[in-house]
Amino acid sequence: MKKLLLFIAAISVVLPTSTAKAHDPIILTANQRTPPNGPLLPDGTISFALYGSLESAGDTRGFRVEFNEGDALALSLLIPDLPPENSLDKPSLPYLEVVDPDGIATQVLPTARVSFAEPFTGTNYVRLAELVGVAKTGLYSITIAGAAATRFTVSIGDKEMFGTPVENVPNRSIGVTGVMAWYETPPLAAQPTPQTTASPAVGDTSTVGASRSSRTLLMIEILFVAIAVVGSGWQFARSRRRSNR
Repeated sequence: MKKLLLFIAAISVVLPTSTAKAHDPIILTANQRTPPNGPLLPDGTISFALYGSLESAGDTRGFRVEFNEGDALALSLLIPDLPPENSLDKPSLPYLEVVDPDGIATQVLPTARVSFAEPFTGTNYVRLAELVGVAKTGLYSITIAGAAATRFTVSIGDKEMFGTPVENVPNRSIGVTGVMAWYETPPLAAQPTPQTTASPAVGDTSTVGASRSSRTLLMIEILFVAIAVVGSGWQFARSRRRSNR
């Protein structure tokens, strides 16, 4: 029971406390760039939260969801209240493209920045946009896109039914562990680049030439020292011969 309460507390972070719903977590993978490659949610009224990362500008993630006629359609787009996400300007923030069963596309753009904290897990979020309406019967395709590397969360539905079977989710059991790993891991493009010492490129003779020049100068210096030593010895020997005469 304690583990279940922890699970519910950890995944209720996708909405402010006043309207919090416990959302069943799903982690989108790097291969799920389009709706057909992403999860297929069987019921858009069930509360799910989909977590993912756009690893670079122009990257996308996608999923699909089934609705019945007249179902409540409720989507929210969030980001963690962490760098680099919370410092992005508006054009760089992620957005949603929702294509309904009739093929009509709607862009859900970021229009707000509502910050809130989830005190139990110590995580913080910013809600960017919502889409609320009445659904049509059929399959909705949802794409998350953006002009910068960013983590994101998309929440959907309000009916709490944990463990609902979902197609095309290879990591369904990852649960809270996956959510916390997602929260603590910035997108690859935002991570510091390790500093390495560059090796000379093949065919690059500049470093080789510089090394040869250094060796040549060292040999010349040694030669001058040797000549000076020999010369001093010769002068000393000559002086002794003169003094002995």
